[in-house]
Amino acid sequence: MKKITLVLVILTFSSQAQTFPNPYCQITNGTIVEEITSVDFDTNSITNTDTTLNLIDATSTVINVTPEETYSITVNGNTYGTFSTNIVAFIDWNQNNILDDDNEVYAIGTLFDTDGNTEADAVTAEIVVPSDATAGNTRIRITKTYTDSTSPAIVDPCAIAFNAFGQGVQNGYGQAIDFTLNISSLSINEFNTNALSVSPTSVKDFLNIAYNSEINSVHIINLIGQEVISQQTTSSHIQLNLTELARGIYVVNLNTTTGKHNFKILKQ
Repeated sequence: MKKITLVLVILTFSSQAQTFPNPYCQITNGTIVEEITSVDFDTNSITNTDTTLNLIDATSTVINVTPEETYSITVNGNTYGTFSTNIVAFIDWNQNNILDDDNEVYAIGTLFDTDGNTEADAVTAEIVVPSDATAGNTRIRITKTYTDSTSPAIVDPCAIAFNAFGQGVQNGYGQAIDFTLNISSLSINEFNTNALSVSPTSVKDFLNIAYNSEINSVHIINLIGQEVISQQTTSSHIQLNLTELARGIYVVNLNTTTGKHNFKILKQ
């Protein structure tokens, strides 16, 4: 258990408008920063070494997503010892400037005893873009908040806080980071499933994928959201060696010049 001192904090708010994080809420002052070191969303990576700011501005990073498609998100951070931190994603799908409406909050996982630099310690989840997500740029915020059995983390996009010993909400240990998702209209994804050839779907050694336009990348995800194979390409045909994969079901994320498509395979 970290050393916790219960304090009364009186917050004074400036009347000056800020460019960031407007129009979204700022993280409440008083956070003891324990940094998020990396966020991987789909094939995009954000790294962070700032140990002073409680909210990191990475909004210049814009990641394109498509309604009804599934994306993997992986987060790592420094817990500063044998402690746990709760990772949550908030995404303003309806673009009403509120980050925690229904179906906009995603539990990513709990980090434990990590310095934020070991890939195996990261937590991963899959996020499906809603079919009715508003097209255009919107905000995603990741929060990292210290938690334990007696002082659970508060799930709040506007605060890094916990309920200290059940005595009430107190500023906590952690950090948040904002970046941008660009949601395409569903019609923009013109992936033609009739033009896709996958063989075999029950794979022993090699998976063959062919499409009628250029394939940009292929990512294979296991059922707990971990990316196990990633390959970039500029061809309309690709062969993947899956010999070393364990038996089981996997999700294949296919990115092409005409859109994205997910399908499942069985590894024998």
